[in-house]
Amino acid sequence: MFKNLLKVIIIAPFLVATTCEDDLEADKLVYNVYKANVSTDYSYSINDTIWVRGKISSNLFNASINDSIFMEIPQSDHFSIYKFIEPTNVSNCQDAIDSFELVRTNGQLTFSNYCENGTIIAFPELENNREFYSYRIGLKPKFNGDYVISWRNGMLQNSNRNEFIIENYPIENFPNQIGFNSCGDVSWRYLNESDKEYYFKVE
Repeated sequence: MFKNLLKVIIIAPFLVATTCEDDLEADKLVYNVYKANVSTDYSYSINDTIWVRGKISSNLFNASINDSIFMEIPQSDHFSIYKFIEPTNVSNCQDAIDSFELVRTNGQLTFSNYCENGTIIAFPELENNREFYSYRIGLKPKFNGDYVISWRNGMLQNSNRNEFIIENYPIENFPNQIGFNSCGDVSWRYLNESDKEYYFKVE
């Protein structure tokens, strides 16, 4: 037993060192963020399909070698869909993935365990040129209303995001903010500090 204990004492520092080295390696990887685009109309009908596209470089930067390396397993992209509601004291939109039929043409998708009706998790496919990973998801509206798509980290490339739509839904206690109600939990984002939202109508 003493011999086994001695082995553990001798080996333990090496195991810790290996773990620390792995952590340091991970800290030296710099990931890109998704660039996202949405169909450019501000108004759609029930028969239309709104296309959401995301793209990310297949390379990431490895600071330990000061060079880019191929990303074998891409990160997922996260975005949410909400429908605007009559503002309460704290929110003005409600999770609304179920207001759309989802059409997947490129990549895979799943939903957040925390709020399935609030967040889509998109997993991209490697493009033929191997320079990018991308996904393409269609949203076919089931109901009329005003909606917003919001990204967690992605950079929305649409120059016109139809911000005028949210002017009809001011929150008394949170001026100049959008209040996202995701399965009963509310979070906020300042409108003048965010370029991650795309607004549109279904009529």
